[in-house]
Amino acid sequence: MSLFSRCSSRAVLLISAALLTGGCASSHGAGQAAAPTTASTYAKDRVYAVGLGSLTVEDTVRHRSLKTVLWYPAAPGTRMETQPTSPIFAPFLAAKDAPVSDAQERWPVVLLSHGSGGAAINMSWLGAHLAAHGFLVVSVNHPGNTYGDDNPEGYARGYERPRDFTVLLDHLLKDSKWGPRMDPERIGAAGHSMGGYTALALVGARMNLEWIARVCTAPETRDHVGCEGLRDVDYSRIDMAVARASYRDPRVKAALALAPGMAGSYEARDLADIHAEVGLVLAKGDELMPHELMGMKLAGQMPAASTRTLVLDDAGHFTFLPECTPLGFEVAPPLCRDAVAGTRTASHENTKMQAVEFFRRTLDVR
Repeated sequence: MSLFSRCSSRAVLLISAALLTGGCASSHGAGQAAAPTTASTYAKDRVYAVGLGSLTVEDTVRHRSLKTVLWYPAAPGTRMETQPTSPIFAPFLAAKDAPVSDAQERWPVVLLSHGSGGAAINMSWLGAHLAAHGFLVVSVNHPGNTYGDDNPEGYARGYERPRDFTVLLDHLLKDSKWGPRMDPERIGAAGHSMGGYTALALVGARMNLEWIARVCTAPETRDHVGCEGLRDVDYSRIDMAVARASYRDPRVKAALALAPGMAGSYEARDLADIHAEVGLVLAKGDELMPHELMGMKLAGQMPAASTRTLVLDDAGHFTFLPECTPLGFEVAPPLCRDAVAGTRTASHENTKMQAVEFFRRTLDVR
């Protein structure tokens, strides 16, 4: 039984192999689903073309280089082209560095956080969709817990993730290009897995790292799936009070968490400071965090009046990654597997619809 939200070490090695070998591996794995043949056009009701931007913000205080991806509304009719994510995941449509649409002076903002060991660009399936429906979406590679820069202590220090977004917001709202286009009064957060924790942390959730340290170092539980690497972290190097501090950003008005990480670790006091609206999208077939013990436990701990929970019956934990290419099914099957084969597209469409509705309502977007 997995206690947290982390790819297995084997899955990480498979991703590495996929990215290093590109298209050299065989794409004829037995039983794999057909890969997407075209990039998503987001939805029939999309209003805007999607722009794609990037920048790097240096956090000199914490010595973190924040490599950032932005998806945003571009003018209707802007020519979009296929943009790559990685060899194992499907591409998406966007217009690189296109001008931001002038249909509105300022756009509502969604901060979008990737899962442990993932990457900002792989949240494009959701980020680009939100942009097509009128949101300016900001994602970042979280140092120490992103693809190519991932280590156990970086994962244990997950409380640095919400601070990444606070630093980014501080920078972007003052930026001559992006600041005038962002509405500082309408900011939400979303994320998958550890990114789900990040979104919740931005509205007041606190990380219970003491629980993680206890479970992953105790002889009777240290071998649980999810404790790979974490059992060897030197927790004496981490200030538990700092880990459990609040990293709430009052500018963030709502949070949408997809199969959120740390779901089984929270105590009541860790969620007591959440007063914003929260949406949970849970996978009933979550292979890393058993649905009833983790996701539903968290749902039961949240204030009922301000929390909406959607359970996707056919989804697994990695359903919230992009759709896979044939290479992905061949070299990284754990990341391409859903609870019910062939349902990722439908789960994505359901999640995207829920995300647009959630942020339109909670950020008062008309």
